[in-house]
Amino acid sequence: MKRFLLTVTIAAGVLSAWMTTASACACCESWKVTNVEPWDVLNIRSGPSHKFSIVGTIPPESACVIRHDECRRNWCRISYAEYTGWVNVRYLEWKP
Repeated sequence: MKRFLLTVTIAAGVLSAWMTTASACACCESWKVTNVEPWDVLNIRSGPSHKFSIVGTIPPESACVIRHDECRRNWCRISYAEYTGWVNVRYLEWKP
């Protein structure tokens, strides 16, 4: 019985965290990944150029990308999931 309660408690916690994240994005305006092939990903870089290292990736058509005010040329600082870094703005689309 204790094992069952532990499993239910963990499942409820995971579901609650997922719903909080999804709800936060659903209620707020954010950016969406665009112009990325279905088999590819958008690389998040450590700096504002393709020459910087990749610190994370974003799947195509993903939403909930937060774009910060800091931009340099075509590169803007973003946050997505647990990642913070830089992406080329040609791969972002405003999602009201």
